[in-house]
Amino acid sequence: MSTPVTGRPSAGPTAASPTPTPVPVPGGRYVEGLLGVPATFNPLLASNPAERDIAGILFEGLTWVDGTGRPQPELAESWTVSDDGLRYTFKLRRGVTWHDGQPFTADDVLFTIRLVQSPEFPGNPALAKFWRGIRVQVEDPYTVTFSLLEPFAPFPNYASLPILPAHRLRGVIPEDLVDDPFNLEPIGTGPFRLVRFDREGRRVTLARYNGYYGRRPYLDEVEFRFYEMTDDLMKAFRDGEVQGASTVPWEVIARGGDLGEDARVYAPLLSGMTALFFNHQTQFFSDVRVRQAIALAIDREALVRDVLLGQAEPGTGPIPVSLWAYDPTEQPVDVNRARSLLREAGWGDSDGDGILDSNGVAFRFTLLVNEDDAQRLAVASAIAKQLQQLGIAVTVQPVPPAALQQSLVSRQYSAAIFGWFPASGDPDCFELWHSSQAETGLNFSGFRNQTIDTLLLQARQTSNEQDRRSLYAEFQRVFSEQAPAVVLYYPRYFFAVKAEIGGVEPLPLIRPSDRLHALPQWFRHA
Repeated sequence: MSTPVTGRPSAGPTAASPTPTPVPVPGGRYVEGLLGVPATFNPLLASNPAERDIAGILFEGLTWVDGTGRPQPELAESWTVSDDGLRYTFKLRRGVTWHDGQPFTADDVLFTIRLVQSPEFPGNPALAKFWRGIRVQVEDPYTVTFSLLEPFAPFPNYASLPILPAHRLRGVIPEDLVDDPFNLEPIGTGPFRLVRFDREGRRVTLARYNGYYGRRPYLDEVEFRFYEMTDDLMKAFRDGEVQGASTVPWEVIARGGDLGEDARVYAPLLSGMTALFFNHQTQFFSDVRVRQAIALAIDREALVRDVLLGQAEPGTGPIPVSLWAYDPTEQPVDVNRARSLLREAGWGDSDGDGILDSNGVAFRFTLLVNEDDAQRLAVASAIAKQLQQLGIAVTVQPVPPAALQQSLVSRQYSAAIFGWFPASGDPDCFELWHSSQAETGLNFSGFRNQTIDTLLLQARQTSNEQDRRSLYAEFQRVFSEQAPAVVLYYPRYFFAVKAEIGGVEPLPLIRPSDRLHALPQWFRHA
């Protein structure tokens, strides 16, 4: 499901022609172009893709989350959870050093958590809110215990929070963190260290950290160059100024843009979903039969094949296909059954104008979609055509992302296409579908279902993965019956690397910057 597109992209990701397996050669330099210009390399303050990409190489957390959503050891070598699910104990790796040679210990973990917990923490408020409810205790220099107020199974995923060096930042008060020189002169524990940031030249150079505890990188140096516009990044890649492009727009894939014969465009699945969300408070979508009818009429396979040109996976449920808890539910297209359900719900064409109506109200609604996403715009237009065959009139209204967000938060919309990406990589989607989130939380649909409430709560409080998997399987089954939204597709992320660079694997990603987690195994061909 994540094979690379080679050379000029075609209708879908296709595997490269078989070639002899290249032999990794240590040494050399790799240059990648990024969109945006970083103002900080502090991972707790990073807010744009370029900042996240670089900070993700320099810094590490106690865990890192693989493409299936499972936490893996990083600065912690192992962890355990108490029987009541309230206490997590992490054993830290020994022999880890910061880029200045100082040892990494539990003191760094304690410092970082208390920094985030501070009322004056200048970073992400949601991150601070999560950590403020957790007590952290140092048992010894290589053991840290976290005590939770209630069981929370995804906690090891949240332990991927990047750790900062206490010895460097101890005297810095939280409100001064934004302006501290550390942000542009970072000291991390990652496989590469920062050696030069040329702000005027818009480039940063990283060198292999020879004191790294893990796999020794093949590459000696990695340089990142920054571009304001996508077109400039694509040109730099085509012209050979850079050997990698951090992102390739879907529009380039869709029109078959020529990136050069030596280009390899990778299309890993990105943990998330794009869905058609209904406002259940409207007269159109409060009836489950209407939602079921629309779900039956939308052909996801056709959307992916004909509109997205194969560059996604058809949606089958609310948990992304790449995550460990994914349990597909059959989504057959059945227009006749859809028409029958609409009749049962009281919708018919009483005046013969081709549009369904009920009690004098025509079935016309506006479908909001963010104007800056070409994929979603194309899909919205296709959905409008598919629903037209049912006698439902859909007006697609592109709006700025901020306007879409405001419409969702205020619940002032009928239907909208938007996406959900689990921040921690865990399949926990409590915030999106639980009744407690329907008024002021992220349950923008206003969906309420007691069975789903129970399943989602139990799943986030159950530590055993197999038990959680069973709970999420039942959740996905009930979701399919209730159709609170129609999951349209699971997106892919596109990035390009020249053929001269080996070791690149398009494994599923939780977030785009995760593509660089495997940078130590990238190499230049001999």
